[in-house]
Amino acid sequence: MKIVDIFPFSKLSVRERILSILVLLFSWGGIAIGYLLNFMGFLQNPGNFVWGSVMGSVSLCLLALLFEKKDIVSILTPFYAVIIFFTMDVPLTVFLQVLYALTLTLMLWRLLTRYGPSGSIRHA
Repeated sequence: MKIVDIFPFSKLSVRERILSILVLLFSWGGIAIGYLLNFMGFLQNPGNFVWGSVMGSVSLCLLALLFEKKDIVSILTPFYAVIIFFTMDVPLTVFLQVLYALTLTLMLWRLLTRYGPSGSIRHA
């Protein structure tokens, strides 16, 4: 099974493809950047670098706003990021970021397959 079969990128416009890739790049790459900053001595805890997850949420929101059918869950992901990472008393860990990145990946798949361009929509 190819990634093109899972994420229908071929039916997206260039802007939608870029935003889809940015969602994955920000959410998973932010974890790697946190480890890099920890290795270089800038952070004591790599889980404190949450900006990749926040930017991934913003990218998913922008992508959801481009589609004709609006997905309210994807549009509200920046608010989820603010609530989870900035207002809760949960310690910021890499595990929390991995769970959030996995959630963003699943929400991206849901957005592309259920709310995306008309040729890529599959109803469950």
